[in-house]
Amino acid sequence: MPKKQEVFREVFRIGIFIDGYTMKKVNEYYQFHHHYHAHLDFRGLKNWVRTMAQKVFKAQEKIVELECHYYHPYRRPEMLQWSALGSVRLERELHYAGIQVHYNDSQVVEECTRPNMRLMEDALLFSAYHKIDGVVLFSTQGQYGPLPGKLRSMGIPTLLLGWNFSYPKEDYMVRWKTDNFLKESSSFYVAMERVAEKRPPNLRSLHGIFQASRSFAKVAPIDWGELEMRA
Repeated sequence: MPKKQEVFREVFRIGIFIDGYTMKKVNEYYQFHHHYHAHLDFRGLKNWVRTMAQKVFKAQEKIVELECHYYHPYRRPEMLQWSALGSVRLERELHYAGIQVHYNDSQVVEECTRPNMRLMEDALLFSAYHKIDGVVLFSTQGQYGPLPGKLRSMGIPTLLLGWNFSYPKEDYMVRWKTDNFLKESSSFYVAMERVAEKRPPNLRSLHGIFQASRSFAKVAPIDWGELEMRA
């Protein structure tokens, strides 16, 4: 009996690079200042990103491989002078979701309260050695502004997941906004605060981006209108 001919499917490798500084601020907002009072669900977020990135990078018919990295703004827990229980718990959750954690190696304390710039170095290194075909960047910070342009020169498109929100704190308003240059230089942009409003904490959804809560109804399917394409 003749053997069935194997169908070759091209592999598309996506590098997901998460700015821990932005992630920390987003988590604090949704936990303490938003009516959800919920944390981001790393596994659900990763599933959502995979589906969105497949569409954006036109890789639906390809085998998609994810390379996921989280860049912590702080140094390693054993180097800190205060309790690091929260960092250890976060690292455990990230590993459970299949996301590799990179701590800030800077010896300058002030630099450990800002975005971890190793993210940009690693994204460029992965691209230079042809380890990835597309980049998903989770950040709002202008320090990463040059990254999408450098990646584009290597033939690597960037999907930026940005956030814009505001909330009252004491006697002033806190306003968190995605850097304009970072946004405009990226190939594609998704306003994640709009995505979040359509995906409240949900127990049953594989693509829910918040930790489950039984008090919410089933989440809506992905809306491709959330995507903004850049020239």
